[in-house]
Amino acid sequence: MGLAQTQQVLAQIYTNSEFRQRFLANPQTVGAELGLSEAEIQQLSAISAQQVNIFANSLKWKRLGEVRELLPRTARVLGKNFNDLFWRYAETHLPQGIKKHREDAIAFSSFIQQEEIEPDWVSNLVRYEKTWLLAYESHRCLRVCWFRYPVDKLGSGENIPRQLTLAIWWRFSPRSRTNFVRIYFWAESCDS
Repeated sequence: MGLAQTQQVLAQIYTNSEFRQRFLANPQTVGAELGLSEAEIQQLSAISAQQVNIFANSLKWKRLGEVRELLPRTARVLGKNFNDLFWRYAETHLPQGIKKHREDAIAFSSFIQQEEIEPDWVSNLVRYEKTWLLAYESHRCLRVCWFRYPVDKLGSGENIPRQLTLAIWWRFSPRSRTNFVRIYFWAESCDS
């Protein structure tokens, strides 16, 4: 196995906690399953479990910080729950590619949307921030979303009544900027 394959195994050790636990518990078996030579297994298992765990945690904290910057209103509204949700999400998803922080934030938004979170307007806020990221990711786009709440006011600390809101993002060429408009309709008088 070459340097690139060894680096891939090391990356898995640092980013996949289940794999890390298996490898640290039995490096010979896991290394052999991956086709590592005896020397490569010895080299990787020489790294202390404490060092591996410290580095792995620092990578997760860095990811959390990047995602928090890309989803600032969601992070503020969810508070500590944002971190808890992110740790659960990070166990199952590892971003790839050159825009991995944005992809990570988009995938994390999808993860949050699958959760039962109160108040119910949080899902509107998450979808709103996710759509911003998707719109900026595209070279050309037209995105139209309906929201049950005035999304620009969510998380302000006020009790926000429902108000049907249409948001539109568009970009017609790769060099143009992403444009955006919100259109408010009526405020609902009841919580139905």
